[in-house]
Amino acid sequence: MVLDPSTRELPWLSDRLDELIRALVQGGALGLLAIDAGVLGDIQRRHGAAAVRDALAVLIESLLPTLCEVLGPEPLLMGQALEPERLLVFLPKPRSDKSFYTRSLPRLEEKLREHVSVAVQRIAYPYLTGIFDIPVGAAVVLHRPFHQPESEIQHLLRSALDAGRFAAERMRRERGGLLERLILEESLSTVYEPIVSLSHRQTIGYEALSRGPGGGPLASPMVCFNIAQRCGLDFELDTVCRRLALRNARGLREDELLFLNILPSSVHDLDFSETGMLRSLDELGISPGQIVFEISERQTIGNYTRFREAVHAMVELGCRIAVDDVGSGYSNLETAIELSPDFLKVDRTLIHQIHDDPQKQEILRGLVRLGQKMKAAIIAEGIESEDERTALRQLGVGYGQGYAIGRGRSSLTKRASERAASERAS
Repeated sequence: MVLDPSTRELPWLSDRLDELIRALVQGGALGLLAIDAGVLGDIQRRHGAAAVRDALAVLIESLLPTLCEVLGPEPLLMGQALEPERLLVFLPKPRSDKSFYTRSLPRLEEKLREHVSVAVQRIAYPYLTGIFDIPVGAAVVLHRPFHQPESEIQHLLRSALDAGRFAAERMRRERGGLLERLILEESLSTVYEPIVSLSHRQTIGYEALSRGPGGGPLASPMVCFNIAQRCGLDFELDTVCRRLALRNARGLREDELLFLNILPSSVHDLDFSETGMLRSLDELGISPGQIVFEISERQTIGNYTRFREAVHAMVELGCRIAVDDVGSGYSNLETAIELSPDFLKVDRTLIHQIHDDPQKQEILRGLVRLGQKMKAAIIAEGIESEDERTALRQLGVGYGQGYAIGRGRSSLTKRASERAASERAS
């Protein structure tokens, strides 16, 4: 049993140090795979110790099939008392097992790295959003008879953690280079996710979401923008995504809205000026009243006066405003009060399992009342079940989007032609 059934925690390294020392001294070598899930510590700061314990337990349980396949039914998996988010897999193979250390261990390291990079997004949700680096590194120490085995194990731990950090940094740089190329080539794709009336099930519009090539490391819009922010490409990505979203929006009906995400730095984009926006919309046959600029505080608003003036200019043209991620932080509510938006988009962390959470329901009731006072419609993001949809409707939320509402589509033109064919057939 790897996890203690009562606490769902790993045994501590300090409790099994003697066992590791014997393996190192007798076998002449000791391997280690270190999984540094320190980023999950943010869950504890926001949601408490129980939430981070649950997330770590799910991560550990997801790793066990791969570890047991290679290492047997009882892998030496343990944690550190002072840094419980570090998962340590010790590999007590003798030094004579050259094949394991030179071939099997590097393959296992890469396999775990790929698994963790995908699994952590699901495990951290809904507590944390975005892309997270959980470094996975491997190291080996060879025993020297004239060295203390305790210091050798300490050196092994540092080496494995360093290897994980170096690999994570290399991956970030590779993704940044890939994203830069996609921006230059404008080879991102746009998906239009429907926003629907929860009462009448009628589509009122679409949110344009941009992503990289399917199946690649930048296939998720969230991943794209997190990488862009880290690499200093957020303005460039935001500009290209908005341009492509408009260019591909042919087929939008006159009674439908198009939600376009913007960063505060958008005010420096010439296409975001009144002249540039009117020219783009005229070419597409879309009226300014169909455009909703969705303001995210993913990027800090440096010059609030300049930003507010630019947004006001868009409103003067007839465009509408939505504030994104409401409910995820105090600053979003401040933005909502400052800009008097037409829509408040409630963050998915508040929507997740809301039908079973009285506290979330009470918070949402407050946001609904705020929306009524501001004359702003409420849109719930990330609706994943019919239970959530029903609860939201009963709480007074007017609109929603998410997997339970409708999947995104790559073309609005195709949808229009499908509708025309259906009307002809009838």
